[in-house]
Amino acid sequence: PNPESRPSPDGARVYPDDDGAANWFSPSYSPQTRLFYQNVREKGALYYLTEAVYEPGKSFMGATRRPIPGEEPYGALRALDPLTGEVKWEFKVLSPPWAGLLATAGRLVFSGTMEGDFFAADAGTGEVLWRFQTGGMIYANPISYSGEGKQFVAIASGSALIAFALGE
Repeated sequence: PNPESRPSPDGARVYPDDDGAANWFSPSYSPQTRLFYQNVREKGALYYLTEAVYEPGKSFMGATRRPIPGEEPYGALRALDPLTGEVKWEFKVLSPPWAGLLATAGRLVFSGTMEGDFFAADAGTGEVLWRFQTGGMIYANPISYSGEGKQFVAIASGSALIAFALGE
């Protein structure tokens, strides 16, 4: 971001915009691969200076935001070297995600998409090894737990909680 960029009547390009980049969802780290995993929201906006009235308790940006013409937002799961920041691999998804990540000792990275896909990628290569269409948007962070001698991974999707036994 450019701290000198100010909204103007002609529009100021801001990239990433206020809900782009990495945002609030959880990243993950794998000691096996020594990689840091992050979902990213690749999107920018044009901010226009407008007359805006501040109202206590309401969001106030002092400007109007519009999408950048000709630029389609997208999302990605990225594996980064935490010592250098180098992107080791990237798996692009259609919409900018709001889901977190879970890296497992089994060298898998789990995440979900706004289109409802819950998936597991190889932590070393990014190759998607498994995918399940949940039927709802995924805003949650995956979790892993054990019970009755089995390991499970679970995700909230829409109004459902879906769990899968690993290794079966």
